[in-house]
Amino acid sequence: MRTGFYVSAALFFAACCIPALEFRSDRNVPDIMFGLRALAVGWSGVFAAVFSWYANPFWFLGMVLGLFRKPLPAGICGVVAIAIALTLLSDLGRVLPADEGGVTHTSIYRMLPGFYVWMASLVMIPVAAILQKFVPAI
Repeated sequence: MRTGFYVSAALFFAACCIPALEFRSDRNVPDIMFGLRALAVGWSGVFAAVFSWYANPFWFLGMVLGLFRKPLPAGICGVVAIAIALTLLSDLGRVLPADEGGVTHTSIYRMLPGFYVWMASLVMIPVAAILQKFVPAI
C-alpha cells in the first residue's frame, strides 16, 4: 500500500505553493516566505543555527524507502525528519541575521499554513510505513 506515501508527496508539494513563514525585520517590516523559497534557501539556515530544513533529506529518503517497500527504515526516517523539523519551534522569535554582514536582523514571527502542511507531509511518512507494514494491500 503506497497511498500514504503519495499523500505525503502531495502534501509536500502543496506546502511549496503556499506561505510557510512570516519574518519580521528589525524595522518591523513583515516578509512572507513561501514554501518553495524555504525549500530553495533553507539549507543556508545552518549558518544561523537553524537546522529544520535538514528534515527534507530524511523525508526524501523515507519516501524512497517506502516506495521500495521497506517500511521500518522508512518509518525511522520519518520520525527523524519530524524531530529535526520540530527544532524550528525553538527558533520562533529568535533574532537571526538578515544579511551576510550582520547589519540587519530578522526573526521568525509566526508559522503560516505552509509550515503545517509541510509538517503533515513529514508525519505521513511513519503513518504510511505503519500502514504498509500492518495493513494488507487491497
